[in-house]
Amino acid sequence: MGKGKRSVFLLLAVWGVLFRPEAAYMHGFSAAGDGGSVVLSVQTTPDAAYRSETGVTLSVGKLFGQSVRRKAESFPYTDTFMKVRETGGEHIYPVSAMGELYDSSGHEVIRPGEALRGQLVKQIAVLHRKHYGELISWNDAQKAVPRQAKFEVLDLETGLAFRVQRRAGRQHADVQPLTKKDTAVMKSIYGGKWSWNRRAVLVRYDGHSYAASMNGMPHGGDGIPENGFSGHSCIHFAGSTTHKSRSKDTAHQFMAHRAAGMAGSFAGKASPQELADLVVTALDQHDDAMLELLGRPHNRDRLEELKKDSRSFVSVRRLTEWKPDEARKAEQEYVFELPVELAFEEAGKRPRKAICRFAFTRASLYDPWELTQFEYPEPDRPGKRTEGGRNSR
Repeated sequence: MGKGKRSVFLLLAVWGVLFRPEAAYMHGFSAAGDGGSVVLSVQTTPDAAYRSETGVTLSVGKLFGQSVRRKAESFPYTDTFMKVRETGGEHIYPVSAMGELYDSSGHEVIRPGEALRGQLVKQIAVLHRKHYGELISWNDAQKAVPRQAKFEVLDLETGLAFRVQRRAGRQHADVQPLTKKDTAVMKSIYGGKWSWNRRAVLVRYDGHSYAASMNGMPHGGDGIPENGFSGHSCIHFAGSTTHKSRSKDTAHQFMAHRAAGMAGSFAGKASPQELADLVVTALDQHDDAMLELLGRPHNRDRLEELKKDSRSFVSVRRLTEWKPDEARKAEQEYVFELPVELAFEEAGKRPRKAICRFAFTRASLYDPWELTQFEYPEPDRPGKRTEGGRNSR
């Protein structure tokens, strides 16, 4: 490994370690029949303040007494958790879509009996429909939410909502907050500072909830005076494109799928170029959950180092232009390496450029790509420096 570089291996971390039970709100408990209670919850990411919950009438004794356990150091990516409260306290278990639980304290996967697991699977499906939005194409979205329509936007991380009007946009929706109050709520979602960061949102209009992605930067034309928002912002749906390039923005597409509860599905079908874009987005937006989804279960300490390093990044963006012939070549490969020039801005340091290397593997042409290696210059040992400016998107 060259001087000033290190090879960083990502992994899929144990969600039970990341989930914070103290952040959950409690309601809807139902008697479990043996002095305990069981609550299922769905949240877009482990740190999301917004979540959907439902009480489940299950016997705690039967749930664990009729289960089969097996050792496992990790657990598949999940957005579903079970809170079991008994006399002695409560415990949080990540739950898969197939109704299996993960006990992080013992590194065990718990598979309940078939009848109980069937009940869990049905409850999870109902809860997902309640929490997430419908994934619709841009062609359908621009008809379902026409120009001049006024609708609510719900941020799936904070749970905050505000109202906007769709004013324009042929490739995606150009929207503006209706009032100064709506502008203030939108700004608070971005921590009080306007940002290009993509966020998973629900577009609520005419009795429907649609999965979408928004950015939070006022730009371009302005059509609603006195709302405290100079310009418009963008909302993307599945298949929508940017105005200038007429190409899909990978981060927007990921967030729209995240808002539909399909983040894992999107990553599973992504090309190496798209996966590289998602890594860059995760570093740029400090999105730990995205890194968890993209990683592999090899070395948790290295992932934690990468997360810590990313906190010093003010922005990370891709400079390399993707070439169509490279994408076609990747379609026929099982191992694929991708050198990518990135621009880094770090707190208290001059902006710099560096060539970073991504490595991907897959078991067959029909299996998903997995990110196995990401090599980048250490923040305290920068590569080639530049005086390049801020990201403009």
